[in-house]
Order: sequence, then C-alpha cells, then structure tokens
Amino acid sequence: MNMAKSVETLIPSRNILGSGTKLKGDIESNGDFRIDGTLTGTIKTMGMVVVGSTGVVEGEIICQNADIEGSVKAKLEVSELL
Repeated sequence: MNMAKSVETLIPSRNILGSGTKLKGDIESNGDFRIDGTLTGTIKTMGMVVVGSTGVVEGEIICQNADIEGSVKAKLEVSELL
C-alpha cells in the first residue's frame, strides 16, 4: 500500500478562484472551493462551495454545502446545507 496516496485522500484540498480571474470549463474536486472570480461551467465537489461577494458562477454547482454571496446563474444541487 502506498502511504503517500492514502494520506492524500484523507486531506481534502482547499481551492480558490481569485478575484479578477475568469475560467471557462468544468471543475471537479474532493475539497472545498472558494470562487471570487468568474466561473462559466460546472463545479462538482464533495466539499463546500463558497461564492464570495465578487464571485460569479454561470452553469451548475454540485456540492455538499454552499455559501452564496455573489452572483449565481446556475443550477444548484446541494446535498446538505445551503
């Protein structure tokens, strides 16, 4: 058993799409994701999605928990807390 791989799966990542950054495409992650920039596409994560006050999402958000302050023109699929 590869020890490094098992440790990697236990520690979910924290990701940020910074203010002023624009991304077109799909994102898949096991960790939390904060969006302060613009995402056009789908974000799918087992963690939490935070859309900051300057954040914009157009597309689809699939996550466990979500905290929305910015602009969202997306289909939301939240399994726990919105």
